[in-house]
Amino acid sequence: LDIAGHSTYCDETGGDYYDVLDVSDADDETAVIAVGDVMGHGVAAAMLMATARGILRSRCSVPGSLADFLNHLNEMLVVDTMGERFMTMLLVTVSATREDLRWASAGHGPPMIYDATSDKFLEIDGGGLPLGLVHEAEYEEYVLPGVKSGFIILGATDGVTETKAEDGTLFGNERLQELVRKNAKRSSQDISEAIRVAVTQFRGPSGQDDDVTFVIAKVI
Repeated sequence: LDIAGHSTYCDETGGDYYDVLDVSDADDETAVIAVGDVMGHGVAAAMLMATARGILRSRCSVPGSLADFLNHLNEMLVVDTMGERFMTMLLVTVSATREDLRWASAGHGPPMIYDATSDKFLEIDGGGLPLGLVHEAEYEEYVLPGVKSGFIILGATDGVTETKAEDGTLFGNERLQELVRKNAKRSSQDISEAIRVAVTQFRGPSGQDDDVTFVIAKVI
């Protein structure tokens, strides 16, 4: 696996989050990736994000599915947020040796998955409510078989696709897909930098109004 992540906050601190988690029952060839996005930005969002990060990392010491992690995280956050603030989160498990990719989503878009061998983006869907809204929300772990060398997995917050040009045009999903396709043979770090530069240039001189975060994992 070749993994790279990037985050740029629109304030001094923000509510976006990405991580590669140390899960107790995961082997050395497996990565568990997290991407989260707290409603709003700034200090208040950063505090909720930090709380979620601590809870999630603590829960990783006990074996469980991705759905178990989200169920636990939601119950802990609802106590703090009382349903008035929320965050979305995507969890993805990808292996260098096994062909099953697993993911679970709490109000977050599914991972973008590109098969460079066939030059196709896979259409996947599924997920539950954002975290921190209601007690006893139920989350599900989804499985995608057939993952192999040449696959590129990207998880991102909406600050990427919703970046606006000066005329109000959104960066959008198609531009992001084309960047992944065009740079598919490069390293994850190079793809990450290409996306960062493209988003910055697309925005132009106008200020950044949302946090921008993404993680790229290549199966090599």
